[in-house]
Amino acid sequence: MKIQIAVLLWLVSSLSVMGQVIDYTIPGIFKDDIKRKDYRMIVDESVRIIAERYEVNAVKEGTIILGEGQEMGAFNLDNLVLKCIHTTDRSGWPGVIQTHYRAIFESLDARKDLFWDHFDNVKPRLAVRLYEESFVIQNGGFDYFVTKTELEGTLSVLMLDLPNAFTPVSREIFESWELPEEEVFAIARNNADPNNVEMVSEEIDANGANIMVSFLEGEDYASSVALDLHRNFPGLVGDWGSVVAIPNKGLVAICKISKDKPLDFVKFIQKFKSSIEKAYGEHPRPVSREFFWYYKGKFTKINVIQEGDNIDVISPIGLADLLTLEKP
Repeated sequence: MKIQIAVLLWLVSSLSVMGQVIDYTIPGIFKDDIKRKDYRMIVDESVRIIAERYEVNAVKEGTIILGEGQEMGAFNLDNLVLKCIHTTDRSGWPGVIQTHYRAIFESLDARKDLFWDHFDNVKPRLAVRLYEESFVIQNGGFDYFVTKTELEGTLSVLMLDLPNAFTPVSREIFESWELPEEEVFAIARNNADPNNVEMVSEEIDANGANIMVSFLEGEDYASSVALDLHRNFPGLVGDWGSVVAIPNKGLVAICKISKDKPLDFVKFIQKFKSSIEKAYGEHPRPVSREFFWYYKGKFTKINVIQEGDNIDVISPIGLADLLTLEKP
């Protein structure tokens, strides 16, 4: 199982060109993975391509910010930088950049062709993606996005799964449908196809005890299918649910809670806490560093306290009640 790797550091540099404030600061997660001149090339080429279609106001902290009143507000560079880093031959980067934006623009054009006011037309394309609360607030906030909270500290955002890209459903469009929010989100969650995700289960040694741990991996869909774990992967849900970690949009770690091995989840958390925090901190689209108890379709945060090498796991009230009732 591969866990995404990058390193956190920081560089600062900026330039004003033709009224645009161009910040060439390398986002911290990429500092040790890309040279300054190479990152600058990605920024400049991206600005050039985007400016053929939109008014570009600035580049700041890895985001190309557009002028107001356009169909898009910004373009984030993280995924493009990752694609370039993974293309070892630098001479191929211009082609990677061109292909990246071509795919985005094709998706935006496909979005224009949708009859937004006809809900049945967009219904099959509805999707949900998980983001940190801070990311949503920084990129338009609650006045623009349609969101709900399912995991503490995160937001489930209503999206459209278009060819080559996801795009958010604006609150204005959503309100034109005149449908209950819960109904629309339920449809979007049901559209998530578990066949788009790789599932691996492994028996892991955790301080001398063997525990079964499962992973879901898939950059576009892993976190989404985990929202309905009982429907998409019922075999990963135990008698009393499961403990779930979703450090980033492409990775989910799961330990089911069964009556015959009810405390495996504690060993799971103790074993994987540092790995989950690493997968959270080193991914351009982190979701949460927390562990959650998933039971009957709901997620409850598990309090985990670490002092030095000692990790204490405090069961949520509902789970603690189940564990207590099972004791002879």
